[in-house]
Amino acid sequence: MKRAKILSASAGSGKTYQLALKYVCDVVRHPEKFRNILAVTFTNKATEEMKSRILREIDTLASGGRSSYVEPINRATGLDEATIRQRARRARTLMLHDYSRFSILTFDRFFQRILRAFIKELGIDLNYNIELDITTLLQRSADLLVESIAKDKALGKWLLEYAEERLNDGNRWDIRGELRTMGDEIFKERAARHLSEKVNREELREVVGHAMEHSATIKARIRSLGEEAVKYLAERNIATSRFKGASRSFTSCFRLYAEGELKEPTATMLKAAESIEEWYGKSPDAEVATAAEHLQPLLSEICTLYRDNIAAINTAAILRENYRSYALLGDLHDRVREICDKEGIMVLSETKNILSSFVDESNAPFIYEKVGNRFEYFMIDEFQDTSLREWLNLCPLPHNA
Repeated sequence: MKRAKILSASAGSGKTYQLALKYVCDVVRHPEKFRNILAVTFTNKATEEMKSRILREIDTLASGGRSSYVEPINRATGLDEATIRQRARRARTLMLHDYSRFSILTFDRFFQRILRAFIKELGIDLNYNIELDITTLLQRSADLLVESIAKDKALGKWLLEYAEERLNDGNRWDIRGELRTMGDEIFKERAARHLSEKVNREELREVVGHAMEHSATIKARIRSLGEEAVKYLAERNIATSRFKGASRSFTSCFRLYAEGELKEPTATMLKAAESIEEWYGKSPDAEVATAAEHLQPLLSEICTLYRDNIAAINTAAILRENYRSYALLGDLHDRVREICDKEGIMVLSETKNILSSFVDESNAPFIYEKVGNRFEYFMIDEFQDTSLREWLNLCPLPHNA
């Protein structure tokens, strides 16, 4: 018998129907087993949809109404329709009298239950409040960060340079709005382990400066090679259409490079960089042949420079665009923590991070002892979206079951 079943399905293909059917089928087999099923998903909307469908189908079966679930439950369990409906009535009664054990939750809500059960042991303030809406929290944190400019001159300088760079790039300069927008990253799992590390702004500035300097040097060299080629052709009045390809000749790329465009070399250009025969037809005139001999080394160097440095150039561009935001994200995170600690606030999405610090090889039995023997069946909706931390937090339960 298989221990796990995976439903691979695209949106709108009936996945929720199958999940609800599996749940109802298990409950019809053993009505009291609804207390031992844990179903987790990612959004409140998905949770409510699954809950509603399960309850509606159980009620329909219990009430004698027409249900598309009768036939598949019969095939799965071997029970006749009368028995299916009788057990559905039993399940409905049990669920109504013990609704709190009907466990269809978001990941965050489930982890929150665990924290509530062990709030004292985990050293969490007994009176903490759960913050569901992070928008207001981010707005307050951004305001607090901007207000701290008066005391922190280095931060003030960084914010001013950030605003100037955005203005030069044609973007908005409203620093509070930008802080609130990028602040969403604070609550994402991938950022959690980095935000606890203090960013040295000057070291970061130096790293980005070196990257930009290297990028500018390579771009300038490619541009100068393009200019040299364009100048050579212009002085000899040689049109690019005289080379192989005529009006579509690859040699027109030299003008683009001369204008500062960082064009990726085409397959034809790469071949021409290696073979002189790719520059002209079978019987070229002497002027074109001489030009090809002169221009090929220029093209070859351009292709090599692009190949060897494009990753560094792209990285420098990304760094330049984001390094100030990255440093400010750490400052914003500090302000969020300041408000949360002062007012006893816990953001719902952070519960998995808190729990993960306790769920290790030795502590997992302690953390889950109140629920570990309760759940025997586990249903995970949208499993492909499960993060590593969520999975590791959840793993002790199916291992125990």
